[in-house]
Amino acid sequence: MAKIKIVTDSTSDLPDYLAEEYNITQIPLNVFFGDEKFKDRINLSPSEFYGMIESGIYDWPTTSQPSAKEFLDLYKSIFEQGFDSIISIHLSASLSGTINSVTLAKNQLPDKDITIIEGNTVAAPLGMLALIAGKMNKEGKSKEEIVTTLKEKLVPFARIVGVLDTLEYLYKGGRIGRAKKILGTILKKKPLIQVKDGVVDSFGTIKNHEEGFSGLMKMVPNVIDKLMVDSIWIGYTDEIKYANKVRDALTKIPNAPKDLVISQIGPAVGSHIGPNVMTIAWIGEWDEKWFFKD
Repeated sequence: MAKIKIVTDSTSDLPDYLAEEYNITQIPLNVFFGDEKFKDRINLSPSEFYGMIESGIYDWPTTSQPSAKEFLDLYKSIFEQGFDSIISIHLSASLSGTINSVTLAKNQLPDKDITIIEGNTVAAPLGMLALIAGKMNKEGKSKEEIVTTLKEKLVPFARIVGVLDTLEYLYKGGRIGRAKKILGTILKKKPLIQVKDGVVDSFGTIKNHEEGFSGLMKMVPNVIDKLMVDSIWIGYTDEIKYANKVRDALTKIPNAPKDLVISQIGPAVGSHIGPNVMTIAWIGEWDEKWFFKD
């Protein structure tokens, strides 16, 4: 039986305990405060990161993808450990140059079995994809079965919906257009975001986090009815109280999945969305109307 290694990147926000249990390697993205460079979650923890941006004394954080050499070195080390195949699952090419680095590294190892999966998303849904691949791998599924399941059954249905404090970070990071940023600022409301077709999209606004929480709870029964994987991930940036509130409410909903994972959004993604964020991620159907239904 071929020995397979699952690789993803740190934007997956995959909790360390799950990455360790299912032997998944996460390569860190780079985070910059001015000229100072950090490795996401390696020498810059989420709590340190949010403390720095909330202090107001540091330059606006920026990010960059791992280099092709970093991927090349990682892949070589994996094959040296005796693995036969690598499945490398990464965030949307529209959001980062990570896939480009992965492709360059793969091209330098033409005789090695490396499969690249573009998750077409970021944060918790990417972590869910990597985790499912890890679980299938641990169960002894073939590389072909894992890849086919990801590409055909899961990636097209990986969803995330979030309530943000502001669009300022997304705008400064070039992840959302000026018009939507200005509109959100003028209205002085909290933006609702999703990742749609691989890009960040704002699909509405709400007055405050309480209204955002209410909208999330309105949509959840529909989400649960249409789940393709019996799991929901709850994301937060600096305030875990938001995630705990969402989890506690979910446990009271009939037919809610038992697998409710709380995942802290790390520096690489946090650089573009800022603090005071709560998200829900799942694999299944989605309709924006669910959030606003009466």
